[in-house]
Amino acid sequence: MTSRSHTIVGIFLGLLFASAAFFGYGRITAPKTPIAPTLPDTAEAVLTHVAGPVFVIRDDESLPAGPGDVLQPGDIVKVTDGAVAQVQLADQGTARLGSETLVRFLKMTGADRQLEVRTEILTGSLSYAVRELDDGESIIILADGTEYEIKGTQFLVEKDEDGTRLLVAEGTVETRGPVAGGQVFVQAGEALIIPKDSVDALPRPITKEEIQELQNHAPLPEVPFASPNAPETVLFEIRTEPGDTDIYIDGLKTGRGRFRALLPKEITIDLRLRRRGFRDQAFTVTTDANTYLDIVLEPENLEESLLQANQKNPLIKNLQADYEKRLAEIQARYDLLLADSEQLKSVQESLNEERQLRIQERSQSAAREELAQSRADVLEVELADSRAENEKLKDVIRQIQEIATE
Repeated sequence: MTSRSHTIVGIFLGLLFASAAFFGYGRITAPKTPIAPTLPDTAEAVLTHVAGPVFVIRDDESLPAGPGDVLQPGDIVKVTDGAVAQVQLADQGTARLGSETLVRFLKMTGADRQLEVRTEILTGSLSYAVRELDDGESIIILADGTEYEIKGTQFLVEKDEDGTRLLVAEGTVETRGPVAGGQVFVQAGEALIIPKDSVDALPRPITKEEIQELQNHAPLPEVPFASPNAPETVLFEIRTEPGDTDIYIDGLKTGRGRFRALLPKEITIDLRLRRRGFRDQAFTVTTDANTYLDIVLEPENLEESLLQANQKNPLIKNLQADYEKRLAEIQARYDLLLADSEQLKSVQESLNEERQLRIQERSQSAAREELAQSRADVLEVELADSRAENEKLKDVIRQIQEIATE
């Protein structure tokens, strides 16, 4: 184990027996959850696998979902972006909800407590893997006014704003609604596309790409219950750092960052963790006890990873070239703005200097005016004094003339 990568392994009710390679990644810590939830002994629909944020909307309340939650009629299961959830239908099969999916569970059991499931896809994808049902048992999926009824099959139904799509891997799905004749039977290896405005859709052979989609939506390890042969279950949880690490269980992508599930005891699962910029981790775990794994991935050479991505994906290379071009243009514009800023600063300094000179000139002019006014005041005082002296002199002359006359 390196100083930058470690794995913390928690064990709830016993020891975890994993491959020798696994123990090279980490160490054992204290348990986090003491016991696994108890599954019901009657035909019910129970959440068993939760990867990422998943919620149950019940009576206008959004509840965080977890393994062991029993669904009630009217519940809506909300699977967020990048998350996955799986529902166990007693001992008859599973329903897997893909990323960004909303499914309403309308009914789970009939009057005699036999399995009678009614679900409605509001948006997203729903894949079923169901054993052959007994008489009186049924599973019906509703989507945009179309009914899909099965008796034992594996298939995928998707719904979006354009309509619905059905891919059948095994068995037969009876479809009623806007299809040819109002009813068609879609066989294994066929697809049925029903656009929004369709009235006479017909099945067609599935493509290679659709076969791959069916494989990607294959069910995770199921946990049958409510039967004498139901296996003992354990709780398995894994968390990763970074939190958006892709988690693969037995080769199937099961979400990002966190995976929680009820699993049959004594099975072996293959784990693989992948995240760009970090080294993959892969190991095998045997579910001998309730298990908690906390795994921190080790970063790898990011520049090398980007270089490899560029080589594999021309679009990334083109985007990088466009980014560098735009960055150069922005730098050139910045340089021009900087030059304009320096020029503007110089002009502002010149204006400030001129403004100071004008202020000084105005001050000097005011001083000259004040001096001239002072001089005028002095001259006026002197003139008044001179006039007074003249009057006195005139009085003296008149007195002298009077004396001379006498």
